[in-house]
Amino acid sequence: MNSRHHRNSWKATCGCPVDRALHHDDNYIFITDAQRQSSGGKTYTAYHIRIGDIELKRRYSEFESLRNVLIRLYPAVIVPPIPEKHSFVDYAALRSKDDKALVEKRKRMLQTFLNRLAKHPELGKDHHFHQFLESNVLWSDIVRTPPLSLLPRNPLQMVISKTSPASHATLTSPLIPSPATTYVLKTPDPRFTAAENLKFHISNYLSNHLDKSQRKIMRRLEELANDEAESGAMYNALSLYETGRVANAVERIGQAVDASSNEITQMVASLEGEFAEPIQEQAQFAHIIKEVLRFRHLKHAQVEMIEMSLNCKKETLDSLLRIENETKQLEEAVSAVDPDDMDQTVMLARQHPARWGGPVNLFSMVGHTLQNIVDVDPAATRRNQISKSKDAVGVLQEALHLTRKDLAEISVGLQADLDRSQREKIRDLRDMLIAYAKTHIRYCQKNLDSWQECQDEVNKIPI
Repeated sequence: MNSRHHRNSWKATCGCPVDRALHHDDNYIFITDAQRQSSGGKTYTAYHIRIGDIELKRRYSEFESLRNVLIRLYPAVIVPPIPEKHSFVDYAALRSKDDKALVEKRKRMLQTFLNRLAKHPELGKDHHFHQFLESNVLWSDIVRTPPLSLLPRNPLQMVISKTSPASHATLTSPLIPSPATTYVLKTPDPRFTAAENLKFHISNYLSNHLDKSQRKIMRRLEELANDEAESGAMYNALSLYETGRVANAVERIGQAVDASSNEITQMVASLEGEFAEPIQEQAQFAHIIKEVLRFRHLKHAQVEMIEMSLNCKKETLDSLLRIENETKQLEEAVSAVDPDDMDQTVMLARQHPARWGGPVNLFSMVGHTLQNIVDVDPAATRRNQISKSKDAVGVLQEALHLTRKDLAEISVGLQADLDRSQREKIRDLRDMLIAYAKTHIRYCQKNLDSWQECQDEVNKIPI
């Protein structure tokens, strides 16, 4: 049983506890805790997952493995991102790897990843995803056993269509051409060409501009919070050298600066979870969509290259069949000649021996002799070539049928996934911008209240 057939059969019959918890009880997936654990001399962080009454632990590498499995099973589906290992490099100078803030960030983003999978109309029904969420399942065993262990390395060798026979043998044939990523389509689909160009620009803008700009702002806010904490301490120390209303006013200024520092720290934490992380996720999504569109591009290229190979093989076969027919006609003509006429022709040839025909005839004779040496039985060789050409045409015709169906279903499914992803992105952007505004309003309001109290205290200083 291949992976595609296995995958679809699970969708029709899966009624496992996780499936019921996700889709019948409509439970949200929570990552409730993260703890450092040791195994085999190595230390790692185990994330505690809870869905209804189901509880389990998974490490980051298993989340990464799950996503890779889904990408291999569904190369034409937008699989949500997870926080990347190197996403913490920018914070290395400020925080240690074991810092709680970084672990909390991973908890949030991994929880978002699981819930996006659960809500996906196709990925959420995949039993491998359900097995990942089962407490009694050793995930490494799932990955090492069929059907996952039998998946081809090249996703173009998979049969994507749900209505095609459960067979991968045709697309793994050495006769099937493998397109390069630089292949230029002869008949591109304008819808996906526009989508590819748009996603390229969005991915570039989010990764190289908005995400970088936001990270820079976050670093500067953290620096400002530290500076204001130092400034607040200076004002508090200065108040000790004053007396009466002046001392109270200076001390109140120090308290206002301290409060501002604390509020900035809280604002940074809020923006990190509600704005900065979603921006990073959107940048990852743009890159993922670009890769899925590239897969569709390669599938389209595969169809075109199979068409060209099939036409070439058909021309070769037609040429061989034409030669075979001409040879048969010649043999029939020779067999129809009267033997007496043949004997007379031979006698005449002996009476008039052939003269020297020059180097051209010599080369012709040598070529004919070499041909007889190389090809003892040209008729058998020709029939063998015809048989191989017919087999190749059959394989390419089947491959063309499969890949055309794949391309059609991929195009329909991907367009639906792009539309769904766009709706999600709009909702996410709306939530992000609202959270961004509310965070600043909350900070400004508390800061205003603090400084108004400070102003009241300063106004009490007698002149």
